[in-house]
Amino acid sequence: MQSRARGAPAFQADVRQIWDELRRLERSGEYGNIEGGSIEQQRDKRLQLHHCANYAAALSVLRQGHPTDPTDPTNPTDPPNRRLLELGCGSGALTSAFAQAMPDNWTVEATDYSESLLAGARERFERDGLIFSRLDLRSAGPDRLDGFDAILLIEVIEHLPPDEADGLLRRAYEGLPAGGMMVLTTLDRSAFPRPFSGYAPHFVEYTYRSLSALLGDRRRNPFETYRVFRLLSERIVADSVKAEEHGGYLVNRLNRLALSLSCRHAELGALRGWAESRLFRLYSHLPERDGFDLEGYLATLDFEQTEPEKRDRDSFGLVAVLRKTAA
Repeated sequence: MQSRARGAPAFQADVRQIWDELRRLERSGEYGNIEGGSIEQQRDKRLQLHHCANYAAALSVLRQGHPTDPTDPTNPTDPPNRRLLELGCGSGALTSAFAQAMPDNWTVEATDYSESLLAGARERFERDGLIFSRLDLRSAGPDRLDGFDAILLIEVIEHLPPDEADGLLRRAYEGLPAGGMMVLTTLDRSAFPRPFSGYAPHFVEYTYRSLSALLGDRRRNPFETYRVFRLLSERIVADSVKAEEHGGYLVNRLNRLALSLSCRHAELGALRGWAESRLFRLYSHLPERDGFDLEGYLATLDFEQTEPEKRDRDSFGLVAVLRKTAA
């Protein structure tokens, strides 16, 4: 395997630290978001590890300070401080774990549109260096995105229709200073037999090629430089494909149909939300399966920054780093 800017062991250590921080958290008493906004409530440990890897990758590129080409020694060095804005933090649990792992002189303002999720996040996680604020990323103007060195968009872009994703990229570019960057992550469909999982909350699911095409289109992406990297694990990919083939795709399609019906009828929407919340509460309290092989999964994890275009078969996640260079 090719050498990396920090290497697989260092990346695995970051994932492990964020995982350990997440596992220390008590489960939230609120169960209003089955889409994964309360990731600490999930019984699927593979999914939790996948999300921890996203935040570890963001931590890695922010540390490097020269994410557009990690092998180029002429790129700028990491500044002494980082002021980070996260869009779409959900319950805040993963952001809290990330904040525990980041350098002490970094700060994070984590935002979401859901006031109920934010209320829980403020009560449970807010501390020096980490605050939570309400912000709807679909309508936030460039002035609200001003004053930050980097914007984090962790597994959010797939929840946006293409026009909203394009608008967010333009507003983020306008709000960031010269040298500012955006780090976005999303799942990678390259290894799956279907181009879309059918998962109801997702509008678009990307492959390495489709995300690279989006970011390479200057009509859609105003950032002057960008790179798309990959999160690798043959085991996570194989297990995810198997789970989707063995009923996961059918469940997603049925849920999508129920969501479509509920959107047309307010009464059905209220009933669906109520039932979904109760079912998720019951599901999340079932006894956890024994024997999750954390060390085995960790040993397969890597963050490919050297030749990501060659790793379709064992890529489960995409990490895009966009930099604004113009003043």
